[in-house]
Amino acid sequence: MTKMMNQEPLTGPEAKMGLPEFENTLFVLDVAPTQANIEDFAMQGNLYPEPLDDVAWALPGYLSDDYNLFLIFAPNVLENWTITCAQVEIVNGNEITHMSNVVPTGTGLNAIASISKSGSIELLAYFKTLQANGLGHFDEELWKQVSH
Repeated sequence: MTKMMNQEPLTGPEAKMGLPEFENTLFVLDVAPTQANIEDFAMQGNLYPEPLDDVAWALPGYLSDDYNLFLIFAPNVLENWTITCAQVEIVNGNEITHMSNVVPTGTGLNAIASISKSGSIELLAYFKTLQANGLGHFDEELWKQVSH
């Protein structure tokens, strides 16, 4: 019997999403986003990260009537480029009035999983696409170095 390709044992993010031990998992970028390569970071083929300031980028990760999560691409964890998550308040459909401090990728995914399982699965698929394209990887240890 041959093993099917792309069938990984559930030891990665899929197995841990929603669990407390996933909270401090970070998605570390192996390629820093720039104006020249930002299309490589597209979500669903046509949603691109937008400049947040001179360095960082932001991308809506999950939007609903009562909970909005943006993905923040920035060199913000021990000089590593990561994708962290920030909760945002939006008024009038597109005006951001408040953005929380960033939290690890796992914390953001867990928060979405508690609201919308399908939303968290779609977001996880985005991260897995970035990983498959060599743009980044999940890291369970880096946040521990910051929080000690």
